[in-house]
Amino acid sequence: MAKFIFRLDSVKRVKENYEKKAKRELAAINNFINDHQKIREQLIDEVNSLRNNIKPRMTASELKFLGGYKNSLSMKIKNEEAELNRLEQEKKRKVSEVMQRAKEKKILNQLEEHQKAEFIKEENKAELKQFDEIAIQNFSRDKK
Repeated sequence: MAKFIFRLDSVKRVKENYEKKAKRELAAINNFINDHQKIREQLIDEVNSLRNNIKPRMTASELKFLGGYKNSLSMKIKNEEAELNRLEQEKKRKVSEVMQRAKEKKILNQLEEHQKAEFIKEENKAELKQFDEIAIQNFSRDKK
């Protein structure tokens, strides 16, 4: 019996590699999102600690400095939120890409299974034909 060789095996391997690459990129984006969320939370905590640390007897320059620092932190928070939004959009795009790559791989796997089943069916037919020929030869020898 001959060995089954899938004609599109190299294409299948390439598709699998593309899927793995897309999954790695998605994981990297998730890591970036987590990092930026932690940074945003730290900035929010720092703004909250500034509010809690305001003393009743502060000079105008100290209040002005704290106000400027708070505004600076607020801008950083907005920048982090904008970056998070951008990363979320990229994540959505990557998820759809991973899904598309998985579909392509699944289609190729199904095609391979179908072709393998056809190959086995044809091999069985050829084997039965050989057995029939052997049986006919044996029958004709026995008649002589």
